Amino acid sequence: MFVAVFGICALTLTWHANAMYVEERRSCRTDGCVTQNGCVPRYSQYSTAIYCPQRCVIERCRSVENEQQRRVCHQITSVATGQVLAALDSYDRRSNQRYATLVNPNSGERDRWNMIVGPGNNYYIQNSDTREYLRASDNNYLYLVSERPTDESFLFKPDLVQGSWSCVLLQSVCYRGYIFAEQNNGGYRNFAMITRDLQRCYRESLWSISTVNC
Repeated sequence: MFVAVFGICALTLTWHANAMYVEERRSCRTDGCVTQNGCVPRYSQYSTAIYCPQRCVIERCRSVENEQQRRVCHQITSVATGQVLAALDSYDRRSNQRYATLVNPNSGERDRWNMIVGPGNNYYIQNSDTREYLRASDNNYLYLVSERPTDESFLFKPDLVQGSWSCVLLQSVCYRGYIFAEQNNGGYRNFAMITRDLQRCYRESLWSISTVNC
């Protein structure tokens, strides 16, 4: 019963979004009917000619630009420094792994991320440009690796400090420490690392996660 209601609600929300989008482009829309196969044309092979309990709108002129606008990524910003998490070409010479780096906003770096829900409502954090995953390590560094997640070192638990994603603690599920903004370099480029000392590094461990276009 719950699944059925959820499905109907999801289809209804999709219908509203489509209706708003095509309002300015009436010549590009056609009427459809909501079925278990999505919004399909009326009088089609889905037998919607007689039975159509819920109508919808099919957009026939969707451009590549509009499709890109619908893709959502996330930007992860340090509350303490205002810098954003990015994937720069900074490597650990010992392991040849890329460090998770912090850069100034609007610097044009690879600073957009995919927050992917994993086990236990924890998250995998993937860079949308390099497709690498954020991974915690036992040396307190955060690395970006190209392999698919295989264990809990790839998982991070969000703690919404103020009940919203504008102030979040990100805890490593594997090592129990928190991602924090290291500020030793004091310049353009810093690193994101892991700390277990929230009392000393609390403000540096707060992040704001916002949605941006990919």
